Amino acid sequence: MTMEWTVEQRDIMDAVRRALSDAADGDSWSALTTMGCTEIGVPEQYGGAGGTLKDLCAVALELGRALDPGPFFASAVLAGLLLSELAPAPDDQMGITLARLATGSTRVAVAGNQSAREGVVWSDDDEGVVLSGHTHFVMGGMDADTVLVIATSDKGRLVATVDATDNGVERTAMTTLDLTRPMASVTFDGVRPTEWVPVEGTGAVDRATAAMWTVLAAEQVGSARACLDMSVVYAKTRKQFGRPIGSFQAIKHRLVDISIAVELAEAAVLDAANAAVDRDEASMFTAVSIARVLASRAASFAAEESIQVHGGIGFTWEHVLHHYFRRAKSVEMLFGSMDSHLDYIAEAVLEQA
Repeated sequence: MTMEWTVEQRDIMDAVRRALSDAADGDSWSALTTMGCTEIGVPEQYGGAGGTLKDLCAVALELGRALDPGPFFASAVLAGLLLSELAPAPDDQMGITLARLATGSTRVAVAGNQSAREGVVWSDDDEGVVLSGHTHFVMGGMDADTVLVIATSDKGRLVATVDATDNGVERTAMTTLDLTRPMASVTFDGVRPTEWVPVEGTGAVDRATAAMWTVLAAEQVGSARACLDMSVVYAKTRKQFGRPIGSFQAIKHRLVDISIAVELAEAAVLDAANAAVDRDEASMFTAVSIARVLASRAASFAAEESIQVHGGIGFTWEHVLHHYFRRAKSVEMLFGSMDSHLDYIAEAVLEQA
């Protein structure tokens, strides 16, 4: 596969950018649903479009550019990718939830740290499975209709669907570094799930997580590109000593450095998206980790350098750049540390030597 976006994927980006710009009252969920974006990552047997991971990355890149605060990433990416791995059949509860997610008629949040594998525990009795525990940083948790819970016990891991309005579910909004992405802490007190699937040893959660990391990296590339675009425009229009500041070598060098970081990260994302289709699992995970590291670095670097390019105005609350800085730093810490990805890459390099 080629390391570039197809014409169709670039059309998706253009359409998503226009839709986000025109969304009434910032309701990006309705706009993206109307466009069919919620169907992209869902298999056709569940009413989806059966699109590729690269297609989903094309949408995410524009969401990152706009710092979209809507539930698309939480529902269509996090939950959608996990449900696509787990749903046994279109007519079971998970299959029905996935089909409703594709139409945009339901919002789903994922609770439970997919990397650390801790937080919510499950037990069983004569009546079935019971969920208890507490988990933080549940993306889109306050507005979700259904919660996908990743729970553990000494018997292994399972993923369960829970009605978010269940009496045993308590949701509390969190104040986090990224003011544009709503998070919640969720407590489960003796909750009976509507359905559950054992996942220990299946690799389903790990595969879904790898795909999610790739889409998240695409979002980071979009944020970094937005910072670069803003800085280029500012460097052309802001004048000092009678000249645009973009004519000064120090500013030129900053813009070039940002551009190089963004291009490398975007290439790594495209490679990771391709790897999900045409490579073995070990090679795929390596490509995903590389994309995650480079995209995280590019997003943080672009935000930091763009603030410097903008000078005094870049440091103010009135300017949007601090939101990009906050998003970059918070996403870098989501779903596992950079050290874990660097360790995985190092192991892959040493094995090939």
